[in-house]
Amino acid sequence: MADESPPSPPPKRPSVKPRRDGSAGALVAERRVARTRPPSLYQVVMLNDDYTPMEFVVLVLQQYFQRDIDTATHIMLKIHHEGRGVCGVYPKDIAATKVELVLTAARRDGHPLQCIMEAA
Repeated sequence: MADESPPSPPPKRPSVKPRRDGSAGALVAERRVARTRPPSLYQVVMLNDDYTPMEFVVLVLQQYFQRDIDTATHIMLKIHHEGRGVCGVYPKDIAATKVELVLTAARRDGHPLQCIMEAA
């Protein structure tokens, strides 16, 4: 036989005090405006190495970040010359997914390409 807990009492309603003129006062509830914040954004950053082919980096930028050939080439050259390049800025979950997709593709093809995310 299962133990049954006693039923909880109904919630108490605020009492309404009568006014001086004898009528009951009205209860006014204030409405609070819910303020939502936009999600925190993260940069997906690729790091340069001396082994991953430039063509592979351009292909990854096109495939996973929807960059056209010119933009992908520009980002790849930035990675090559400056050691790192921002591939895109996304909410946390999307940025983490893109990092994992890039790392998986790089490992599948045998490249040591590194991809990280940083707070924007």
